[in-house]
Amino acid sequence: MVNKPKVLALSYLFPNTAYPNHGIFVFNRLNALSQYADIKVINPIPWSPVHPYLAQYRSLSSVPLQCQLGNLDVYHPRFFSIPRVLKAFEVATYKTAVLKTVRQQLAGFDFELIDLHWTFPDLPAGFMLSRSYHKPYLVTLRGMEAFHFQDSGSRSRIVAKYLKQANHVIALSEELKQASIKLGVESRKHSVVRNGVDTNQFHFIRQSEAREKLRLEPSEKLIVMVGSLIRRKGFDLVISALPEICRVIKQPLKLYIVGSEGPEGDYRNQLYQLVRLHGLEDNVIFKGAVNNNQLVYWYNAADVFCLASRGEGSPNVLTEAIACGCPSVATDVGAVREIIESEADIGTCVASENTAAIAEAIGQLILAVPDRRLNAKKFGCYDWNWCAGQAFQAYDALLTDSEKNET
Repeated sequence: MVNKPKVLALSYLFPNTAYPNHGIFVFNRLNALSQYADIKVINPIPWSPVHPYLAQYRSLSSVPLQCQLGNLDVYHPRFFSIPRVLKAFEVATYKTAVLKTVRQQLAGFDFELIDLHWTFPDLPAGFMLSRSYHKPYLVTLRGMEAFHFQDSGSRSRIVAKYLKQANHVIALSEELKQASIKLGVESRKHSVVRNGVDTNQFHFIRQSEAREKLRLEPSEKLIVMVGSLIRRKGFDLVISALPEICRVIKQPLKLYIVGSEGPEGDYRNQLYQLVRLHGLEDNVIFKGAVNNNQLVYWYNAADVFCLASRGEGSPNVLTEAIACGCPSVATDVGAVREIIESEADIGTCVASENTAAIAEAIGQLILAVPDRRLNAKKFGCYDWNWCAGQAFQAYDALLTDSEKNET
């Protein structure tokens, strides 16, 4: 493409040097889109006098004001934010930080489109830029939490107001699209584009090789779950299903839970109590957090990967597991059904919060003998380049409409 369109991407959710995996899926799509468009990214960083004294935010002070990440120029201006309070006030400080970056560091970047990857406080800032520079803006809905329905403050009202003003909405699932339409956004403004998967990192490895790498028993049946130890991820459902699974398969069985506490809280004590209640101390192993480059071995070592979430957008761990060829059981939330049904024989989608259905599906898959190498090859077409091509169609349509309106 000779003349790539210029796109200004704005996202509160994005990797940085302090948290390199924070919003990595936003980076993956934008980095893949850079083959079609000239993209600059603004990722504002929260700041206040108290941030250096809070463990969760202390390392943010080391994030550079500007850096290169993959093919992207990324800008990290600071905006004033008081943790957990005064979020309506944060809209103004976020806008100020974004506008200052556009006018100073990006003064020569004549962007044609504004691409938002989170809702709050991105939407008000995107609307402001759209009106100031007379450029269209689109936003991606990445999960039900993006609507902020769970918040008691003003965020849900702000999101609803500016979402309706967006020129286009990319939803990661049909479920998110319908929630957006219910909120009042026109149906014609939507497209559904789920996340891609990094097939260079997540690919087939022989199960014996993966287990040897992780020093796992070659003869045991293994279920693997990956995610933050929060209630929404549904680890409790699989722990409760485990006695029935053990009864069905009649073989030594281990459930490995890979992950640590998350931003939505720490559910570990409840999970530990559930393990003790069912007498599963020898069956359930909490591995804690592992490096992202080690997950490929866990997916390939597993007999079954399970995602039992109560809510998701387009879950990366599911696509990563399937890209490795691992048979997968996942609850019907977010884009899960679209993912599972995209190819034959790659997994089973079950009703959310249904322990009996989870037990039955895992019991059946764990005894099956699938062609894991073939399944990994089939699913390999849904990489980030595929995702970028889907997303660029929304770019192209908006840019075409914008050109028509100017003539």
